[in-house]
Amino acid sequence: MHGLARAAAEARTRDLLARVGLEPRRFAERYPHELFGGQRQRVNIGRTLALQPRLIILDEAVSALDKSVEAQVPNLLLDLKDEFRLTCFFISHDLNVVRLINDRVMVVYLGQVVEIGASEDLVEHPRHPCTQALLSSIPSLDPDHRTEKPPLAGDPPNPINPPPGCRFHPRCAMAQAVCAQRAPTLGAGTGANALACLMHEPGSGHGSAPPAARAVA
Repeated sequence: MHGLARAAAEARTRDLLARVGLEPRRFAERYPHELFGGQRQRVNIGRTLALQPRLIILDEAVSALDKSVEAQVPNLLLDLKDEFRLTCFFISHDLNVVRLINDRVMVVYLGQVVEIGASEDLVEHPRHPCTQALLSSIPSLDPDHRTEKPPLAGDPPNPINPPPGCRFHPRCAMAQAVCAQRAPTLGAGTGANALACLMHEPGSGHGSAPPAARAVA
């Protein structure tokens, strides 16, 4: 397909299989139904690398994998990022996986960005209620940090007909009347992360918002 002779294409294929951790002598002749989920995902990554891309977009790349192999794919991607100097645009609901791969994280709800910042800072110090809910939904093995109540209530609104104001307000425990009337502006607040939340926007009208800055004559 890309102008290589058959022998060169086969050699390139075997090299890519080895790069993604699949021994060519064992896996090159196998059919898809003879591979496990994690092995198929490695094949998909190898097929992507065949095009020598600079950017890879991965949408829920580990969500369908067994937990015993789920961590293998992020570790593989980290190695490939360094080897091929790749940029990875990783889409997932699991922020623990995202923080392993990406330097920056953007949290999106109903098509709008609610918080964006450096991975470690955003995960360790989440400021938007949506980000906090995502992190609260991650199971913990620590008995002292059990989830006592659901992080969110209700169902997601219809994305075709989103609610007015802040799109997250129907499910936000901190929502007030102003949240249904006014959409927040991304970049509100003074923290390291940019976020769109009226609680952090000066003078927004939310009871927890800081006061608006006054002009000095």
